[in-house]
Amino acid sequence: MNSLFEAIQEKPKEGQKFVAVDVETTGLSPLTSELIEVSAIKYENFHKVETYTSFIKPVEPIPQKITELTGITNTMVKDARPVWEVMQEVIAFIGNCTIVAHNAPFDVSFLQVYSNNSFSKNKVVDTVKLGRKMYPQLINHKLATIAHHIGIRETGFHRAEFDCECCAKIYLEYLKQGKDA
Repeated sequence: MNSLFEAIQEKPKEGQKFVAVDVETTGLSPLTSELIEVSAIKYENFHKVETYTSFIKPVEPIPQKITELTGITNTMVKDARPVWEVMQEVIAFIGNCTIVAHNAPFDVSFLQVYSNNSFSKNKVVDTVKLGRKMYPQLINHKLATIAHHIGIRETGFHRAEFDCECCAKIYLEYLKQGKDA
């Protein structure tokens, strides 16, 4: 894994922003699968300041197994905007902020493919790595497992905005603990 996905080395400085990001897709590969939902939540000084969420209209129908996992149906995305239009807004929303994502290589690879590598210079923090450092005793380091461990009891996993919220809370918990990455 390259340095783009290395965990942070220090706490954010006053005024520094980060954006928690999550995508829902029609499959596992950004080369053969499509984005169907993207969410990004911007934080500044440890507080949520802005949220962006959008469905994306895929070219191909959403596979049934993806609908079962995410709850996102073809009906829900039939009037959504195309990926190129949504990605212009995502690029503007994230800007040069640090990107925080759970299993960041997955989410960022989709963002990179669909934005023509617009996030190549953004620092990326993977909360899977942080979760392993903070909670090595957990049976696994899936988003739901870590989220439940830190007290998130709501359900809604595999929907982009909810997953963003969980990811951000894991990162904020990491920052509160003051651990070295």
